[in-house]
Amino acid sequence: MNRPAPATRLRALLGLVAVAATLLAVPADAVPVPEGYTFTDAWFTAYDGTPLHAGVFLPADRTDDEKHPVLLTSTPYTSPRGGAAGTNMSGPEIRFPELFEHDAWRKGRWAYVQVDVRGFGGSGGCFQYYMPDEARDVKTAVEWAAAQGWSTGKVGMWGKSYDAAQQVLALTTRPRGLAGTVIQAPGLSAYTALWMNGVHYATGRYATTSVYAADDLVPTQNPETVGSPAYAAAMASSLTTSPTCRSDALVGMNTQSERSSPFWMGREPYRGAAGSTVPVFWSHGFWDANTKPVHLDIWRSLRGPKQAWFGQYTHLRGQEEGVGRAGFLDESVRFLDRHVRGVKVAKKDPVVTVQEGNGEGRWRTEAAWPPADAKPWRMPVRAGTYVDEPGNTGDGSGAGQGHLTVTAPLPWAAHLAGEARIELDVTTVAPNAQVITHLYDIDEAGAATLVTRGAFATQRTGKLRPAYALYPQDWVFAAGHRIGVHVSAADDQWWSPGVSQTTVKVDAGSLTLPLLRFVRDRYVAGDLSDGMSGSPWTVAEARLEESTVETPPPPRRQRR
Repeated sequence: MNRPAPATRLRALLGLVAVAATLLAVPADAVPVPEGYTFTDAWFTAYDGTPLHAGVFLPADRTDDEKHPVLLTSTPYTSPRGGAAGTNMSGPEIRFPELFEHDAWRKGRWAYVQVDVRGFGGSGGCFQYYMPDEARDVKTAVEWAAAQGWSTGKVGMWGKSYDAAQQVLALTTRPRGLAGTVIQAPGLSAYTALWMNGVHYATGRYATTSVYAADDLVPTQNPETVGSPAYAAAMASSLTTSPTCRSDALVGMNTQSERSSPFWMGREPYRGAAGSTVPVFWSHGFWDANTKPVHLDIWRSLRGPKQAWFGQYTHLRGQEEGVGRAGFLDESVRFLDRHVRGVKVAKKDPVVTVQEGNGEGRWRTEAAWPPADAKPWRMPVRAGTYVDEPGNTGDGSGAGQGHLTVTAPLPWAAHLAGEARIELDVTTVAPNAQVITHLYDIDEAGAATLVTRGAFATQRTGKLRPAYALYPQDWVFAAGHRIGVHVSAADDQWWSPGVSQTTVKVDAGSLTLPLLRFVRDRYVAGDLSDGMSGSPWTVAEARLEESTVETPPPPRRQRR
């Protein structure tokens, strides 16, 4: 795959952020029922009596007593018309048609089940954005599918984004029959979708909940379902739910910035997934603007068999071209065959396949990620000031407006693998001042390439100590390059910026990087991914000189 056309990474993502709500709510183009399969509607009941709808696809040539392994998707994207803005006028809306196109998946004689999340399609109730009712519903859905006469009793799950968040909720509720999950670009909670440490994501994100609410409220039937009594009953159920359900989505989720506030208490059930022993195959891009790479707390905690692809891509399904590496579907089907069908699979796949963000975007395999030899290295952040105001961006011509600290040129390469962590002593005179950190790789010519980012909003004034993790990343800083830490109040294309116009004083601080002890020099096939089209900004030589701090260089990596 060729390098993406020149454009700033964030400028490309700006379009995604500005129309995020629309992108989140638009499913793939409708396709007819795949050849060789039949489709039927089914309804079952949630714990509170809410009707939930399932679309069931079974092999057309099955015998009456044949039982199938089940692959289930719990999703808001399969209403008959395809959502409020959809155009599907006949047949079911199929969320993942690529499954039916995969020979090995078809040969496995899989049943495929699409369950509408409450408030959408043929399910009653109200949209709740990854909250406890959805967690209970996905448990009910998996156990319902496992108990059907055409089911082996073993259920796998498949999904991306909102659907993937449903799988994380299933890990929380531990349904009977859940035997494996393929989780791609997962959301986690409404809080992590809309906020990072009290900083709201960019302006377009305020529309996300309203678009979902529109799909919830607007009847989205097509001519084949508009006369269905069952669909009508689900719509009636949706309209009789508590009105605070939707006001919470439209107002509370977008105004309650403090994660520990009473509003958010009990509204992030995904945290219960920690320690799950269900087999998990996880895919996540380090540049994903929609579901954010804030997954490591769950990923690292999983105790069952697990595999992953982590790379320099955006909000993509694992098999899409922008991922930069082929084979995701093949590996996923082998994973499901092994854990859900229970068959022996000859090929042994790596635990983790990960892509470096610099240079040619090389791919390699690891036994774990972050790897076990990632050890912390600390660099100081010098004292200085910045203004809590808009205007700064992560890369491109608007970058660099804030307080910069850089190392001397590195005598040898250093390999970041995991989450960098920033800790600062700051003094503020206005509440909710923003403390946004960007990590840069600065080459010999002063070109600063964005590596990763993170954000934090202070809750009070005075002397404070913000401490938080940046997004995870896998990146090699080459010998002769500098490591740069930039602190400001804004990343206008990623978060809503600071606005108080007051000066924030940085008294001291440090950045801790997990750096690999051993050299990696064995790679697997792969190419650049779509998130690698960043636009560096240039740091003037005088600014580099004044921003440099004295610190021992990172330890030199060793050969194994």
